[in-house]
Amino acid sequence: TSAIEPLPHQITAVYQEMLPRLPLRFVLADDPGAGKTIMTGLYIKELLARSALRRCLIVTPGSLCEQWQDELYQKFGLKFEQLTNDLISNSPTGNVFAEHDFLIARLDKLARNDDLKSRLESAPAWDLVVCDEAHKLSATVQGRRVSYTHRYRLGQLLGSRTRDFLLLTATPHNGKEPDFQLFLALVDPVRFEGAEHAAPDRRLDAACVMRRLVKEELVKF
Repeated sequence: TSAIEPLPHQITAVYQEMLPRLPLRFVLADDPGAGKTIMTGLYIKELLARSALRRCLIVTPGSLCEQWQDELYQKFGLKFEQLTNDLISNSPTGNVFAEHDFLIARLDKLARNDDLKSRLESAPAWDLVVCDEAHKLSATVQGRRVSYTHRYRLGQLLGSRTRDFLLLTATPHNGKEPDFQLFLALVDPVRFEGAEHAAPDRRLDAACVMRRLVKEELVKF
């Protein structure tokens, strides 16, 4: 049903890692070039085939919005609308998130706009929220203090307003274990809470919520 020939690592990601985890709270952290858009499209198509998806929001840096929109349509026949100023201002109900079930939104447009976040919070929940370049949803541990960014707060809000939450990034770890724990807390706040009290040299086992394949593991048939 799609105009692609998926590679082995894309098939295993969707059918072995993601689909068995329902609800899905997951970080897909394969190296660049793995085709995270393709894996996301495959996952969306599977949920649609199972009548398990009615509303989907994709949040991505502004420079990638059109690329996401084009690829999802050309390769999977999925029609997503971009969250533009015109779409927001022409909203008949005043809440654009309640009127459109398949949206692509710019990360910073949401993170820096309290009014949009308020509308997002009051709209019906999503079945799936996907965040591309998800390492930008960062927070920092400094001593016993946590410094939360607007992007991280947005990540927390998105995670609370969806059933399935998929974070895409090729660089999930910045070298600091407490910061990494905060990042994982976006998908599993219970298991990974308390980053400000974690030992800096503690190594987290993230296999339960994350897959990471490096370039050498990305093989063809």
